[in-house]
Amino acid sequence: MKSIKIFNTISSKLMLRFIIIILVTLFILGASLSYLVQNYYYSNQEKTFIEQGQEIASLVQKSIHEGNYDEALSFLRSSQRFFEGNVWIVNSRGLVLATSKHEELQGIRLEEPEMRRVFDGQVVKKSGHSDYFDESVLFVAVPIVVDEEVLGAVFVYSPLAGISTTLDDLRRLIIYAALIAIILTFILSFKLTKSFTRPLRKMKQIAFDMAHGQFNERLGVRTDDEVGQLAHSFNYLADRLQETIYSLQGKEELQRRFVADVSHELRTPLTSIQGFVKALRDGVYDSEVDKREYYSIVLGEVERLIRLVNDLLDLSQIEMEQIKMEIEVLDIEYLINVSVKNLQPKIAEKNLNIDVEVPEGFSLVLGDRDRIEQILINLISNAIDFTPEGKEIRIFAQEGERKVRVMIEDQGPGIPRQELANIWNRFHKVDKSRTRNKGGTGLGLSIVREIIRQHDGEVWVDSVVGEGSRFGFSLIKANEEAVRSF
Repeated sequence: MKSIKIFNTISSKLMLRFIIIILVTLFILGASLSYLVQNYYYSNQEKTFIEQGQEIASLVQKSIHEGNYDEALSFLRSSQRFFEGNVWIVNSRGLVLATSKHEELQGIRLEEPEMRRVFDGQVVKKSGHSDYFDESVLFVAVPIVVDEEVLGAVFVYSPLAGISTTLDDLRRLIIYAALIAIILTFILSFKLTKSFTRPLRKMKQIAFDMAHGQFNERLGVRTDDEVGQLAHSFNYLADRLQETIYSLQGKEELQRRFVADVSHELRTPLTSIQGFVKALRDGVYDSEVDKREYYSIVLGEVERLIRLVNDLLDLSQIEMEQIKMEIEVLDIEYLINVSVKNLQPKIAEKNLNIDVEVPEGFSLVLGDRDRIEQILINLISNAIDFTPEGKEIRIFAQEGERKVRVMIEDQGPGIPRQELANIWNRFHKVDKSRTRNKGGTGLGLSIVREIIRQHDGEVWVDSVVGEGSRFGFSLIKANEEAVRSF
C-alpha cells in the first residue's frame, strides 16, 4: 500500500514519465544508429571489395586466359597481405583455382545462384550466412572478362564477426549512455518536481490551517508560470476568505453589541413604565393631577422607546449594509435649506438665528438624498438642542479638489477633549440627563458616521468647552458627466 501511495504522487509520476521518455528515445536512437552503422559498413566494405576484385581481375586475367593457373595462384599468395578481405579465383566452370585463405577449398565447385549471375557478367554483392564457412560473411564477386568473354571470377569476402563486434560495442555504449541519462534524469526530475510540488504542498498546509481558523500565512510567489499564477490566485482567495471571515466576525460582533446595547437602553424606560403602570393600577397617586402626570410620563417613555427602536433598526441596517444607497447628484445648498425649514418650529421655540453660507455656483455632490438630509437634520437638531436661546447656529460649506465640506457650528457648552473620540459610539452621551430630557437616544451621531462612511466621506468634530462645537462631514463632488445628466 505504501509503494502504491508513493507512485500516486505527482513527483513520482513525472519522474516515471521522464525515465520512460528517455528509455524510448535511447532505444530508438540505438536501433537507428545500429542500422545506419551496419549499412554504412556494408556499403563501404562492398565498394572496397569491388574495387579490390576488379583490380585483381585485371592482374590475373592474362594468366587465366592462357590457362596458367599456377601463376595466378602464385600472384594471389604473394599479394594476399595487401588484400583487405579473403580472395578466391574461380574459373568459368565454377572451380576454385586459388584462395588466399582456406586452401582446403581449392578445387571445389561453386553451385550458388550468385555464381550464375557473375558468370553472366554481373558484379554480385551479398551478405549473410555461408555454408562454406558456417558463419555470416560479406562477399562480392567480380567477373574476369577477356574480349567480352567471362573466363572466371574473383570473389572477395570477409566474415561479419568484425562488424558484429563493432555493433555490440555501440550497443554497450548506448546502454551506458542510457544508464547515465536515467541517473541524470532522476536527479533533475527530482529537483524539478520538488520545485513544482513544493508550492502545492504549501497550499495544502495553508488550506488545512485556514480550515482551523488560521488565515495569516501566504505563499511566496517567485515565478510567473502556471504554478506562480495558481499561487497568486490561492493568495487572492485566502485574502478574500480572510476578509469575508473578518466581515462575518465583525457583523456577529455588531449583532452582539446590538443586543447588549438594546438590553441596556431598554431597561431604564421599561422599568420606569412598569413602575408608573403599577402605581396607576394600584391607585397609588394623590390626585387626578398626579394621575395625568403619570400617564404623561408613561407616554413620553413609550415615545422615546419607539424612537430608540427605530434608530436602532436604522443603524443596524446601515451597519450591516442592508440598506442600498441610491446615489444621485445633489444640490447641497438646497438640502441645507430644506433641513432648516423642517426644523423651523424648534428654531423658533428657542429664538435662534440660523446663518447659512454656501458660495454661489457651489459644486453639486453625489449622495443618497434621504440619507444626506437625515445627516443634516441630526446635526442641526443637535446644534439646536445645545445652543442657548437667542444665540446663533452657523451652517457653511467649503469646496475642495475632490470633495466638499459641510460644517454646522453651534454656541453650546462644548465637548470635553477626552469625550471627543467617543461621541460617535452608540449610546454615548456627554451629559446623559440633559440628553434624555431633550429626547435623544444617543444613536444620532453613530447613524451619521455610518451613512458618511458608506458615501466614502469623512466626519469630524472640533469643540472648545464653553465656546461651542463644530461638526463637519465631507461628500464626493459630482463629475461633469453626472452634472450634465442632472
